[in-house]
This record gives sequence, structure tokens and C-alpha cells, in this order.
Amino acid sequence: MNVSDIIIDFLVGQNVSKVFLMTGGHVAFMLDHLYGREDIGYVCVSHEQAASMAADGYSRIRPDSIGVSIATSGPGATNLLTGIGCSWFDSIPSLHLTGQVNTNESKGDKPVRQIGFQEMDIVDMAKPITKWAATVDAPENILWYLEKAVHVAKSGRPGPVLLDIPMNFQRQDVDFDSLPHYVPEEDAVAPASGLERGIAECAALLAKAERPAILAGGGVRNGQATAELRRLAEKLNAPVCLSMNGIDAFPHDHPNYGGFIGVYGNRGGNLTLANSDLIIAVGSRLDSRQTGVDTGKFARFAKKVVVDIDPGEIGSRFTPDVAVHADSKDFLTGLLDAVGDGCRCADEWLNRVRQWREAYPPCPPQYCGTEVLNPYMFMGALSEQLGPDDTVALDTGQNMVWGTQVIHPRQNIRMWTAGGMSPMGYSFPAAIGARLAREKGRAISIIGDGGMQINVQELETIARHNLALTVFVVNNSGLGLIRQFQDDYLGSRHVAATEPQGFTSPDFVAIAEAYGVKALRISDPAGLEAGIRESLAHDGPVLVDVQVDTTCNVIPKALMGHPMEDQFPYIDEQEFLDQMIVEPLDPASYRL
Repeated sequence: MNVSDIIIDFLVGQNVSKVFLMTGGHVAFMLDHLYGREDIGYVCVSHEQAASMAADGYSRIRPDSIGVSIATSGPGATNLLTGIGCSWFDSIPSLHLTGQVNTNESKGDKPVRQIGFQEMDIVDMAKPITKWAATVDAPENILWYLEKAVHVAKSGRPGPVLLDIPMNFQRQDVDFDSLPHYVPEEDAVAPASGLERGIAECAALLAKAERPAILAGGGVRNGQATAELRRLAEKLNAPVCLSMNGIDAFPHDHPNYGGFIGVYGNRGGNLTLANSDLIIAVGSRLDSRQTGVDTGKFARFAKKVVVDIDPGEIGSRFTPDVAVHADSKDFLTGLLDAVGDGCRCADEWLNRVRQWREAYPPCPPQYCGTEVLNPYMFMGALSEQLGPDDTVALDTGQNMVWGTQVIHPRQNIRMWTAGGMSPMGYSFPAAIGARLAREKGRAISIIGDGGMQINVQELETIARHNLALTVFVVNNSGLGLIRQFQDDYLGSRHVAATEPQGFTSPDFVAIAEAYGVKALRISDPAGLEAGIRESLAHDGPVLVDVQVDTTCNVIPKALMGHPMEDQFPYIDEQEFLDQMIVEPLDPASYRL
């Protein structure tokens, strides 16, 4: 049996319906074996970066499968790295296959830079951002490498893997029945430790707590533990706050939803954590965007239970009161069984959380009801029109924060961003991957005018496949989050961030139409709802150029060194003090 047929059959066996690729000389033999296959398809992108990002988006939607990208050696392989980084930092399993020169053209250990054309040591380049990267050492070992790659990608803390396959191996025949199979090593995944003890200690803390809160991160979604999270919140009568990577792990229309937290979080969410006496953080690494740089100011009076699949993440920034190295689903399931009725919170605490959410809505008052279209208006109107099975991929920069602050995932709506790597241009190809992984609903990319120019070439991909995908370009004629940073800390010196010298935007409508994609422009509040409705109703690809106020900032925002619960622009000092159940930090010690 041919090695390339074995590769394709293996992918079919992993429930892979589409692979994302760009062709090249060193993968041509492998790709030739896709010809005539009806059990698997492929999507040719216009840049390999889009292939690895699409694979990332595909994997987020299809936990029963795995996202796959394929690229040729040299520049094709190196172009995959940014998308691979997205999967690495956000713990997304994905498989990346690269072609390599024939083994007789390999430089091996010779002290030369290159022998074969486009020869590249992609394995060593990829190792820091993959769980495993390797070059297949013999054609008869192909199945062993494939089986190990997927096992490693999905076990423990998930992540990307890469296999480099020499071109001569791809066209070789082997005896399939005699191929060796991979048997997982006992130490391939560090076993969970202290689960039962951690559950018992957490249950004991819950029995004493009056104001507990659950903080859910991306590990809850990745661990397919959203149902257990909801049941626990309802059983405890406790609020659930969400990190950016966990933003769709709990329905935002649920009465126990406490809000999005962190530097750019909702005021209500940050007030909830600040005033709690117990935080159960599940699947969240509690990075500085969530706690602030000074962890001593974060939820100062709360006991902290930290649950993570990766033991290296626990205690990396502060020492929790209870550390549990475990899968999120195992922990939540065990805690559900361990807690009794005595752990249920009084209604007073949850009512206070709801009051904060109502008092401090996502759209700041100064941005509501204005005559100039601003991104808060847009995000709110889009959120209202989302269907129950829609998928929203957010890019990076201000558009990412506005979307996370305002859009409310509910029912089966999926929403995420590449939170750890956070590259410009990610959301467009990620939405392509999601669109092809999910039959129901519509795929939506929310992206800035800067990010759109990174992967604008993929308009050709969505046009060719006639995908039901809407790209909303939040166009503020600049790199807005950098401009805001320059305003806050660099004396408003807008180097390389705004027009005319540092940044300009093209006519996105004209570009989309040139690719054969339906396009429209929204520039004032009067046409906002109708424009969104028209784009979402279109049976095919659409680009919408949403021209927003160029001066609109992301607010609220916790400034560096300040406590998360007192974000800028500051509310009245007495009003802030009235919200604090616990002893607050003196505002005079940090307010400007």
C-alpha cells in the first residue's frame, strides 16, 4: 500500500472531513492521493498561514476530529508557524504535515546550510511551539508516527504536533499488515495528582464560603466540561465569571453569569471576584491580563482553588490555597458529587452580582445613543442578531476586546479568539475552518482593518467555496489598541499606528467585489441593524466594512499596577467604595 494512501486513510479514520493546504513540490505526491476521494475533501488556501489557522478553528469546533494543515518544505512549512503557535498557547490539538526533500538530498549533519532545494529544518523550528515534532525516519514507520502524533496532540494538555515527511517516502509502497503501531508510553502524559484530595478540600472551603465564585477558562471548553460547569453553578447557586479564553464556556443569558473578567473585563465581573471569599479557577492559567501584574491586589480576601491539566501552570505566578492537577471535566464531575445542600449560597450574594451586571453594562454610557457609529453599538446590534448555532471568531486588538466585552454567547453560539498568540489576521481563516467543521449556523469573522490586510487573500478561498461566512471589518482607520496604548503611556506619539505615514486602509468593499464576494458598507447607526441583517441572511460569503468612530477607545480598562475592580475611566470614588463588600484599596494610592 502506498504511504500517501495510508496517510489519507488515517485522516479519514480520525473523522477529518477537510484538510487545509497549499500545494508545493515536496507534498505533490501526497496530495495526488486526494484525487478522486469522496470520503475526505481539501481546501486550498492562498497562504499557508491561513491553513494552520483554519486547522486551529476546525479543531475548536470538532473535538471528535482534529484540524489538519499540509504545506511544502521551506517557506511553505515556515508559514505554518504562526497558526501552530495559536494552537500551542490555547491548548488546541492540531496536526500539521510538511513535505521534505528526498532523503538522499538531505544535508543531515554536514556543516552546510542546505543541499536539497527548499530544504529546511522545520522540526527544530517547530519544537518550541508543538507538543511533538519529528521527521518520519522510514516509510514503514508512517502509521506509528501518525498514531503517536494524534495521541500526543489530544492527551493531557492538548496542543499541536508536526510531522515532516520526506518526499521519497510519500511515493513508496509498504506492506500495510506488517506496519508497527504506536503504543502510548506510560509516561507520555503526567497522570493527574491530588484530584480526590483537591475535591475534598474545595468542598470543605465551599461549606464555609459565603461569597464563592467560579472562574472558568479555556480549559473548561477544551475539556468539554461546559455542562458540568453549568450544573455546578446551579447546584451551588454561585456566579460564574469567564476569562477571555473561556468566554463561551457558560451562557451569558444564564442568571448565574457573573461577567467577563480582567484588564478589559466587565466591571461587574471584576467586582464579583474582588468581593468573593472563595474563587474556584478551573482551566485558567490566571495570567496578568486576568489578575493584573501585582497578584497581591487580585481578590485579596478570597481563598483560591486552582485546577489545571498542566501542573507547570499551577503556582507559576502565585501560590494557590488549593492546587489541583486534573482535567476540568474530572474535577467538576467529582465536585458535583462531593458538595451537599449545605454548600448552596444564599440568594443575597447572587443578587448582588446581578445588580453589578445591571449597573455596569458592557456598553459604556458615553458610547450609547450617539449619532456617530461606534464599535460598542455595532457589537451590541450584532449580538442581538446572532442565531442559536452561529460561530464567531474574534481577531486581535480593539475589535477582539469590544467583541468579548459586548457579544453574549448563548444557546449553541461559539465564540473565541487566539488569546495566547493573538496574531492579527487570525479570525478570518479560523472562521473558514469553523465554517467547514460546523454544518449549522453561520460563521462570522470579526476583524480590524489592520488584521484584514494580513490575510485578505483568503477572500478568494471563501468565494471559490461559496462559504456561508460573514467578515465584519471593524474599520477605525488605524491600529486602535496600539494608538490607545500610545495615548496612555507614550504621550500620544502615534508612531506606526495611524494615518497617514504609519498606516492606511484600502477600500475593502472594492477588494471584496474584485474577488467576487458580496460586500456592503455601514457607516452610520441608522443603517446598522439592516446592514447586519442583510449580511447574515445572504446565502454565501459577505464582507461588511463597518466604519466606526476612529477615536473610540476600549473601556473600561485596568491601568498597570491598579486593582482589577477599579478600572479606568473611574466611577465616582464614593460609588466605588459602596460596591466593595471587602476592605478596598485606598483609591488615593493609585488613582491618577
